[in-house]
Amino acid sequence: MGHKIGVDIGGTFTDCVVIDGSGEIYTFKELSTPEDQSIGLYHVIEKAAAFFGNSLEEFLGGAEIFAHGTTVATNTLLTLTGAKTGLILTRGFRDTIEMRRAHKENIWDLFLMNPAPLVPRYLRLGVTERLNYKGDVITPLAQKEVEEICDTFIKEKVTAVAICTLFSFLNDAHEKKIEEIVRQKMPDVFISRSSEVLPQIREYERQSTTVANAYVGPKLTVYLTNLEQKLKNDGLKKAFYVTASNGGMMTAQTAIRHASATLLSGPAAGAAGAVFFAKLIGRPNLILMDMGGTSFDVTLVSGGGVTLSTEGEISRYRVAKPMIDIHTIGSGGGSVAWMDEGGMLRVGPESAYSYPGPICYDRGGIKTTVTDANLLLGYLNKDFFLGGEMAVNYDKCRDLTEINVAKPMHFSLEEAAIGVFQIVNQNMADATRVVSVQKGYDPREYALVSAGGACSIHACKIAEEVGSTTVIVPMAASVFCALGMLESDIRLDHVRSFNSFIPGIDLNDFNEAIRKTEKTAMEELLVEGIEKERCYLMRYLDIRYLGQHHEVTVEIPPDCVIGDEHLGRIAQAFHAAHERLYSYSTPDTPLEIINLRVTAVGSVDKSGLDALPAHSAGSSHAVKGSRKVYFEELGWTDTTVYDREKLKTGNTLAGPAVIEERITTVIVHPKWDARIDEYGDCVLTMKNQH
Repeated sequence: MGHKIGVDIGGTFTDCVVIDGSGEIYTFKELSTPEDQSIGLYHVIEKAAAFFGNSLEEFLGGAEIFAHGTTVATNTLLTLTGAKTGLILTRGFRDTIEMRRAHKENIWDLFLMNPAPLVPRYLRLGVTERLNYKGDVITPLAQKEVEEICDTFIKEKVTAVAICTLFSFLNDAHEKKIEEIVRQKMPDVFISRSSEVLPQIREYERQSTTVANAYVGPKLTVYLTNLEQKLKNDGLKKAFYVTASNGGMMTAQTAIRHASATLLSGPAAGAAGAVFFAKLIGRPNLILMDMGGTSFDVTLVSGGGVTLSTEGEISRYRVAKPMIDIHTIGSGGGSVAWMDEGGMLRVGPESAYSYPGPICYDRGGIKTTVTDANLLLGYLNKDFFLGGEMAVNYDKCRDLTEINVAKPMHFSLEEAAIGVFQIVNQNMADATRVVSVQKGYDPREYALVSAGGACSIHACKIAEEVGSTTVIVPMAASVFCALGMLESDIRLDHVRSFNSFIPGIDLNDFNEAIRKTEKTAMEELLVEGIEKERCYLMRYLDIRYLGQHHEVTVEIPPDCVIGDEHLGRIAQAFHAAHERLYSYSTPDTPLEIINLRVTAVGSVDKSGLDALPAHSAGSSHAVKGSRKVYFEELGWTDTTVYDREKLKTGNTLAGPAVIEERITTVIVHPKWDARIDEYGDCVLTMKNQH
């Protein structure tokens, strides 16, 4: 059996994980190249090929799978550098995208403005046509008007076209005809049709998602098409997969059609890895914290699974594709320290990225970052950065931090650095509460999983803030997203609006809707190249109490015809979910079904990591020296430094301590102890909490 390759591109580093045929994991890092992400990708896979003594052609040719997490779509939307997009819609509804949901996200901010629409008003053009609420044609499509709209788009040099008409989720004939005309008139444009992208009720969500899909689609198309072709030319023979926001994988061609489904590509892979990790170590309740160079992503795993949301927003643009519920803030190793108008010290969300990077990278950065603070506090080894591959400029870091933070704040250098450290810890703790406390989960009942290159320096302090007593640093923690995508299944989500009530549902109509949706889902999954025996389907319903505004998604029984005996169980599942989310339920209130969802899953072989043999509890054999480290409880302290590569299953050590490996550092803070578990993970527990 060949090896598997996973590559995740972050804002600062591009990570690569290789799992060989025996299940051994190898990790590699290179700086990201924002000007062209594929450059950094090739740097890291060439590094991996050289490690194995292979040419690039041999390395790619022997791969069973190549999985990739990309931020192309995300960055395109965040930086508003997408395609010039035109929107064709039902005449009279061109302002839906600006009216949004007619309410503000923050009612206390009197000056909060809606983000500029991705399609300006002069490129949102209505066409005469109309369907009624049953999907019946009331007014035929005026095809001549579509041709005239295309002439306008050509004149305006539009490169992407979104199509979204009323009630097309019930009858897509008009949208398909519009697409046909656009393809004839504008053969080179990217087309996004709502009845393909998101065939469900709610005009704003459907239109916003379709527009976002069109807006980011051309850039993603160029990137993935060119990259896939280059990889194949350089030896890749097997499938090239892209991770999706739902935590699964899809082929590059599917990702191009559903570009908006990749907007959380990298972080979702980490969440999928956390689900695999939860099963591996037998801990179904985890909170994944992933701190990279630019952001901090946090995901809750409860009962061994993650929550999917269809109300996601990227930079305040609604994308109603199923996304893993991930909360992201601008707190990473590259997050910049600054002072606000009141003279208060702040950290993030601005990032130094890989270029110019933190001051210590010595690549032109002049602003103090979290990485610089960690270096000054002794948490990072200035002589062993990236395993010694990367030189850092400690003196420049010290001098500029003195100028940037210490003197303006009237702090000592240590106070300035620990201030940056404490602020970023508080920011990350607050983000952790968003996915736990605010969703009805108690973080004290969860172990925190520390992932990403920077997180394990801060993890113990975040845990202290939220009340968790256990932190787990997995093997390959700093490349956890790249590892996660290799443990992800192929996953395609399908939705069909189905409005009915419990009680009162017509089970014949309901089961027919399930049959049709499952048939479409399975057909598309098989196109992804998955053997039928590896495929299975999951069913969900979006349900609300009659008269409510928002729905709750609940899973319903698979592989059966839904009968009266199932309806009670479905209702009970909804009441329980509603109780957990909103602290109340009203079992006597009728339920309204809004959407039917079917997820088609094609399972892939997992790594199947084996438990390692136990060794003695002692860890003195792994000591590599000591250095001065600054802890807020103790000040400057002589601290033992351990080599992570030499620590074995069963080894224990008391904090404070530093555990170094080539691509990450674990700080065992004074109130914590550490042990190595049977899978090589570093498990940190608060003292007296064993």
